Amino acid sequence: MKIDLGYIGAIAARYSAKMPSVHEIKNPLAGKQVEVIRNGQAYKLTISDEIKQVQGMMTMTVEEFFQKDINVQNADPSDIFSYRPQDQWLVFSQYLHESKYFDSLSNEEVKKVESILQHITDGMDSLAKYAGINLFAIKKEQPNSYEAHLELASSTAALQHFSDTFLSGDIKKGFDQLIQDYVHHNTKKAMNYQSVEERFIAARAKIRPLNAPLTYQQSRELSMTNKLGKTVNTHEEIESVIQNYQEMFESIQNEEDLSTVLVKAKAQLLAFVTNGISPKDADYQLARDFVEQRVDDTFKRIENYWHMLLKEK
Repeated sequence: MKIDLGYIGAIAARYSAKMPSVHEIKNPLAGKQVEVIRNGQAYKLTISDEIKQVQGMMTMTVEEFFQKDINVQNADPSDIFSYRPQDQWLVFSQYLHESKYFDSLSNEEVKKVESILQHITDGMDSLAKYAGINLFAIKKEQPNSYEAHLELASSTAALQHFSDTFLSGDIKKGFDQLIQDYVHHNTKKAMNYQSVEERFIAARAKIRPLNAPLTYQQSRELSMTNKLGKTVNTHEEIESVIQNYQEMFESIQNEEDLSTVLVKAKAQLLAFVTNGISPKDADYQLARDFVEQRVDDTFKRIENYWHMLLKEK
C-alpha cells in the first residue's frame, strides 16, 4: 500500500468521485485553519472551497497541501504511518477504502467506522514528534509515558478486535499487516517517550534542594514528585508492562470484560509508576493519587472507544 496524501477520509473520497469539481472536493475541510511549516517558517492556512494561503492567495491540491507538512517532509518511506503520525486512522481508512470495504456501507455506517478508528489511534497520534498539519485529532493534552504504554497496548488490541469482528478474507489479512506496521511505528515512539512534565520532574529531582520557604503541601508534593522523578524503568520492564496490558485488552469480549480489564489495568499502571517508592513511605499514597489523577482522562477515552467497538458488534 502506498500512502495517498490527498486522501482525507472515505466520505470525502465519495464526494470527489461523484463531483470532480475541485471546489466541491474540498468542501469536507471547509473552515479549517491549520499551521504549516515550510523552509523553517510557519504559515497559517485557511481551508475554504479551495486551500488558500492567508497572505497570498496561493491555491493548491490537497496532496500538495499535505506535502508541505513537516511530518511528510521527515517521513520514513519504509514506515507508512510516519506520513500520518497525527492521524494514523487515515492509513487504516485509506486501506479499507481502496479494498472496497466501504462500498457496501451507507455514509452513516462509514462515519461510524471511521470515528471508531479515529478514537482508537488518537492517543498514539498525540505522540507525534512534530506539530505539523493536524486536521482531525481529538486528544489535545500531552500524555505521560505511562499513558503512552497503556495507549499502545489498548489501541493495538482494539484494532485487532475491529479486524476480527468486522473483516474477513484478504481484506482482513491486509488490515492485520497494517496493525503490525502500526505497532512497529508506535513502539519505537512509546519506548523512548517522556512528556515535558516528566522531563521537568526528573531534572528537578537531580537538583540540590533550595532553601526556599514552602508550605506543608508544597513540601509534600516536592518530596513525592522527586521520588517519582528518580524512578527509572528499564526497556525490559516497559516491554513487560505493555505486554501485560495488551493481554488484558485482548481478553475483552463484552462490557463486563471491559470493566474488569480497566480496573486491572489501572492497578497495574499505578504499581508500575510507583515501583520506586516503598508502600511504607509517607509519600506512597500521595504518589498514587497524583498519577491516578493524571491518567483519569486517558482511561475514560479508552473506555469510550471500547464501548463504541462493542456496541457495533
